[in-house]
Amino acid sequence: MKKNLFLIALSVIVILAITSCSSTLAGAGGYATNMGVDARGTSYNSYDLVPVGDRITYTIDISTPEGKQKLYKLTLAEAQRLAETEAARKFNCDRLIDPRFDYLKKGKRILRITVDGRPGNYRTRNNEYDSRTRQEIDINVRH
Repeated sequence: MKKNLFLIALSVIVILAITSCSSTLAGAGGYATNMGVDARGTSYNSYDLVPVGDRITYTIDISTPEGKQKLYKLTLAEAQRLAETEAARKFNCDRLIDPRFDYLKKGKRILRITVDGRPGNYRTRNNEYDSRTRQEIDINVRH
């Protein structure tokens, strides 16, 4: 009887220890951005994300050797991050605004992933920003 009581107590302790451990993700879909945004729309950083141009679309497909290698053994979340990152690089922007994903899976394998969104660039609040050259413009108004 004492042995069974000891095993039950040990099991409870182990279960409590395991369930008390947890991991947390940062905001923005798991990206650690270190940029806080107040719910009222007030940003704590000194940058604004400004849309530049029309919506873009980028696809990674396993029908190409490069796409097959990129999508090999990726989870859906990893494939979404990869597609969003490569789209931003290809279209020369800092981030995609409102990215939307479309994907085709067969079992656990991802065959194709497409992301579309609006390209956006960060600019400082105090300076104007030329999105074509990605440089700040010095504006001096003389009267």
